Amino acid sequence: MPSDVISTPPLPASPDGSTIDAGEWWPTIDVNQVRDQVNIGGAIPHARLVEALQQGMISAIDELADWQAAQIAAGHADLGAVPPAVTVDGKPRRELLFLSAVCSFAAARLAERNPDLTATREGSDRADQRRDMADDLRREATHAIRQIMGKPRTNSELI
Repeated sequence: MPSDVISTPPLPASPDGSTIDAGEWWPTIDVNQVRDQVNIGGAIPHARLVEALQQGMISAIDELADWQAAQIAAGHADLGAVPPAVTVDGKPRRELLFLSAVCSFAAARLAERNPDLTATREGSDRADQRRDMADDLRREATHAIRQIMGKPRTNSELI
């Protein structure tokens, strides 16, 4: 008698304790926490996710380099120590924003680097959607970075 049970392979996972670290001033990012909290797609292997998070961290830190130098000069030991010391759910607000920026940059990279290889119009439409999604994710990262620095989200001038 035939069975209608379909076996699906388990989703990729990251080893316990996998982290991305950029030195003492920036918070360490837990790779499995990112898997649990961020919609990155279920089939992203550990190595690809780590690479995207590393690049996301580099992008966020580069954007914040001048601001970070000013905070260090002001005597702040790490990102969480920069006043005002607002916490959300017991975590420093700026650390949560930093995680958001890094994850948004990483998700944008994953969206761009995992195109649909289908040669159909439907595949082409999905690739366009991924590019649009990557742009939206980069915008979210920029918003988080501007919030970390205490700046408004956008600058506009009358032309």
